Amino acid sequence: MSSYKGKNRRIKDALVTILSGITYDTGSGAEPAFVSVLDNTKDEFEGYPAVRVLPNTIASTTSSNSSKDHVVSFAVIMHFPLNSPSEIESNVYNRMYDLTDLIIDTTEHSDYIGKLSTIDPLIQNWMMDVTSVRWHIASGKSGSLLLCNMNIDISYSKDVY
Repeated sequence: MSSYKGKNRRIKDALVTILSGITYDTGSGAEPAFVSVLDNTKDEFEGYPAVRVLPNTIASTTSSNSSKDHVVSFAVIMHFPLNSPSEIESNVYNRMYDLTDLIIDTTEHSDYIGKLSTIDPLIQNWMMDVTSVRWHIASGKSGSLLLCNMNIDISYSKDVY
């Protein structure tokens, strides 16, 4: 593995840290909102609810001849099983609503307090926004999953050397 760590990977690592710190109170006190927060498609979840943080797009614009503005976008995908005999399906949907709101609230607050830069001072971001949220159901051999695909954009400016 290279010792070089680019800004986009630094941002992804900080975003994983932020999402891993979200808590949810199910009625018996706050606990981690997600059993697993992964940044790849290879590793298996240790349980549910779970989140994957995957690359999406990168857009760049020239702000001057000495700097560029970039927007790195991540697909943050929450996974919930729908075929659990112990949970009523409406409860799964309600929890997905709550966790969706918690991610939006956490990213907005993290942006406001500069949390990405606190986690990694080399990031120095401008903005962090949840730009879209889409829910869908995926069916497979082991049952159905309720998926929530959130697009999180993180904007920053970079000096050209």
